[in-house]
Amino acid sequence: MLSSSTPIAYGDAIASVDFTLPGAQVYDNDARKNVSGVMVLAAGDVTFDHSVKYAGGNNDRDPILTRIGVTVPTATVSGYWLEDVNLDGVVKYAGSSNDVIAY
Repeated sequence: MLSSSTPIAYGDAIASVDFTLPGAQVYDNDARKNVSGVMVLAAGDVTFDHSVKYAGGNNDRDPILTRIGVTVPTATVSGYWLEDVNLDGVVKYAGSSNDVIAY
């Protein structure tokens, strides 16, 4: 989760924060990584252990399979779950636009 380091007053105006700027004041900078001067979100850390692992113990692939019900890898679950790595509103383990291989 990424949020600003200070409250933002909304009022009648639209408030926006550009989290891509390295100088943007954020609550927890661990969610962002600097790629060629642009801050990006580190996607895929489903287990919240500060690493992205495809295989082995505590990998980030298994929770996606668990969310969809384990037995049918082509099943999907709608909603913005923690396992929805690509934030398209669908947790998907296999097929195009899946959450296991997000790039």
